[in-house]
Amino acid sequence: MKNIKYILFDCMETIVDLRQLPDLRDYAFWGYNGSGVEDLWEDFDEFFRYYLLARSEVSARLHEYQDYDMFERFLLITRLSFPDFPVSRIEYTAKQLNLNYWQNYKATCYAREDVLAVLPLLAEKYRLGVVSNFMVTGGIEELLEINGVLKYFDVVVTSVREGWRKPHPVVYEAALERLGAKAEETVFIGDDYVNDFVTPTKLGMTPLFLDRYGKHPEVSNKVSDFYGLSGCLLITLRPRNP
Repeated sequence: MKNIKYILFDCMETIVDLRQLPDLRDYAFWGYNGSGVEDLWEDFDEFFRYYLLARSEVSARLHEYQDYDMFERFLLITRLSFPDFPVSRIEYTAKQLNLNYWQNYKATCYAREDVLAVLPLLAEKYRLGVVSNFMVTGGIEELLEINGVLKYFDVVVTSVREGWRKPHPVVYEAALERLGAKAEETVFIGDDYVNDFVTPTKLGMTPLFLDRYGKHPEVSNKVSDFYGLSGCLLITLRPRNP
């Protein structure tokens, strides 16, 4: 690829993976189970009903693609469940749920071998950034640090900080601005067809779709893993240690 100086990546399921993709019950359970405040609810099913109600109420107040911190959801769950609680107790309960959620979330995350092998090579040739939808402030930075790859990225832009999530253009534009990059000089790599392929294309970037499981055979400009980036991005893969 000629004239490419920058690479922007999605994070989750691109740089950092989860050992098992969660559903809504999993997300709620990560907050509830082990939080130390479980006894406030009759059982998890009752908690989950309030979880769904809070999620729906917050979403109804926001514009399409507007984002917020996961703590706000736990705060609303507690307010809806216990409207007579004093503010201090509501905030304490929400903090316990949020902390427990994040500890459980982090425990499921890891970086694949191909990611760990190829990122440092890309960082030698290009300036790198991350553009990620995420609902924990500072969470993407922490996950990248835990997995030893934060040092390779010049910018990390997240929906929770920008207030808008992909595919809203503001998050992509923020990353380009902070990198000092032009769209036509930038490759975007990720696993979500709309967020990481269609929208970057509309914004003038060159997309490289990460299709690990062959779900989009119609896409020609793609790779199945990070090793496949070597030819596209003109890097030389080093021999693996024996």
